[in-house]
Amino acid sequence: MDDLIPIKGYATFDPLKHCWVGSGFNTEMFEHLDIYKNDRIMDPLKRIIEETEEDYQKLEKILQDAGVKTYREFLPKDIKIDSIYRPPVCPRDHFAVVGEKFYYVGPFMEEYHSFIPSIDPAQLIRDDQDIWAISTAVICRVGKDLFFDCFYKNDHDRKIKHKYVEQWRREGFRVHVSHRGYHSDGVFCVVKPGCIVSLNDIQDYETEFPGWDVLYLPDQSWSKVDPFLQMKDKVGGRWWLKGEEHNDQLINFVNTWLNDWVGHVEETVFDVNMLSIDQNTIICNNYNKEVFAYFKKHRVDPIVFNFRHRYFWDGGVHCITQDLYREGEMVDYFK
Repeated sequence: MDDLIPIKGYATFDPLKHCWVGSGFNTEMFEHLDIYKNDRIMDPLKRIIEETEEDYQKLEKILQDAGVKTYREFLPKDIKIDSIYRPPVCPRDHFAVVGEKFYYVGPFMEEYHSFIPSIDPAQLIRDDQDIWAISTAVICRVGKDLFFDCFYKNDHDRKIKHKYVEQWRREGFRVHVSHRGYHSDGVFCVVKPGCIVSLNDIQDYETEFPGWDVLYLPDQSWSKVDPFLQMKDKVGGRWWLKGEEHNDQLINFVNTWLNDWVGHVEETVFDVNMLSIDQNTIICNNYNKEVFAYFKKHRVDPIVFNFRHRYFWDGGVHCITQDLYREGEMVDYFK
């Protein structure tokens, strides 16, 4: 039992000790396709492959230097592009640690979940009914309080998500339900008790976070991705690769073959998709004068990590990780 990966997570800002870091794909996946010899398509994809892995390794080092044990999952070398749903680029989007349970979907990417057997079966909750049932991309954990965005596509979805809401309430959590239908970690971040960065009034902050200091950043970073607007209509606002705004061959290929690999870049274009190492240390995507002044005010040290293909994968540093174990307990921060 000593080799088991510990599982615990009560707050997004508690000290992080064990963390899963995502991974990309390899060029061999495309060998059986005609485009494998098309440099207009393969050269940009090779750049994505190489630079994505370089960035993951940089993130691993940041975490390891902070005392965090990291885990990685890689696709088999012989797997083909048309035989998988999506590479494990953004584990946050498909898994969750709530309290002392690890939630995952059985059929989804199970073939390379080598760490699943390393988790105590008593802590695993597997759901085969809906691959979008829950994830910590839509659950913000603040001790005793869970802020859960329950988007219902149909009555089946509603029943599944209601099941988890009731379960967590029985476990002692206060569950605050919203129905926005997008990833909440791309629109607000609880940095530490009393400290929130938000795009706008995403939550009813005065009611749900009374007395907390909220930094609003409406529309603050569209200027950073002006070229994205040039290819926005072609890709439906779903992804962007800098320098390839007019590469129609690549755009058509990604839209045809990699449709499930890219998300919705307009959800996470702002700089709120961040990962706390503890209450006084946070990893963010880039420098922002207003945000950094706010961090200084709250005695938070930012670490800049530039995930270069964030707008292709639609994933900031929070998306491309999944915290497995954080110290801390079910604290009531609103007594």
